[in-house]
Amino acid sequence: AVAPSASLLRDMALQGGERAKDAFQALWDGYYRRLSVFAAAYRGLPAADRHDAVADALIAAFGALPSFDPRRPLSPWVYRIAANRFSDAARRAARVSALSVGPAADPEPFSAAAGGCPDGAAGIDPPAPGDHAAESADRDLAERCRAAIAALPDSDRRIAMLRFYEDFSAADIGKALGMPAGTVRWRVSAIRAAIRAMTGEGTP
Repeated sequence: AVAPSASLLRDMALQGGERAKDAFQALWDGYYRRLSVFAAAYRGLPAADRHDAVADALIAAFGALPSFDPRRPLSPWVYRIAANRFSDAARRAARVSALSVGPAADPEPFSAAAGGCPDGAAGIDPPAPGDHAAESADRDLAERCRAAIAALPDSDRRIAMLRFYEDFSAADIGKALGMPAGTVRWRVSAIRAAIRAMTGEGTP
């Protein structure tokens, strides 16, 4: 099924009843998995808490839909709400961890949730279909690329996820994370250089 437009989603939420339920389901179906990957970019958010954090973000986004301006892109707005919720959840988890006498939970690495190395992250082209040697090399690069992204500082991991996996523009990343687009462009360039250096791709 084709996902409803941002304008239609807002109208459905405003109508209430079954239409509002359909709007929430569409929002959930469209963003739950994507936000779960994004949540993994918050190192302080334990894996066990991510489902609740994502659900909380989507409930908050649904509740705010009546005030959403449908002339704006929906995804950066949803991710901005999620970023705020995930930051709050990570801070709460840190406070609980500081009070806990047990061992800290071993967080699921971002690399495990994010999938392969996205096109453009390491500055190289994907292999041609049927080129098995190149495909094997590409799988090896994907592992190194995921490890490189996982090793980035938290703020850079979030930028990398939105740029390389969500294909957000610098402006949309800025809206989602609350930073100037120029700063995002500078960080994306630095992130690409860091990934190339860590993977050994594109270096002399």
